[in-house]
Amino acid sequence: MYIKVIVSILVFTSAVMSAGIPGGIVDADINDEDVQKALQFAVAHYNRQSNDPFVRKVSKVLKVQQQVVAGMNYMFTVKMDITNCKKGGVKTMCAFPKGPNVAQVRPTVSALQYCDFPF
Repeated sequence: MYIKVIVSILVFTSAVMSAGIPGGIVDADINDEDVQKALQFAVAHYNRQSNDPFVRKVSKVLKVQQQVVAGMNYMFTVKMDITNCKKGGVKTMCAFPKGPNVAQVRPTVSALQYCDFPF
């Protein structure tokens, strides 16, 4: 009897530990399609809300995390650089500008969050 209980507890503990803490924040795969969509949405939102006249673009992803809630929370820590595209213009291929004046514009490290709730 005691062996069955101990085995059941060990199996349950192993399953919980391998899946992480329910509701806990865990690292996410940047190559996952949903993570990519969330990052695109978060960057677009960042650009709409910022006062910068130029569009910023992610130049490096430093950290990606996710949390299961009623939907999914994504937390991104990214390095964003200014592009040569002005806000409100055509944004097909926004490249990072090159030249001596670019050194004056510092990249920003931003923490972006996106919440996806399936309603």
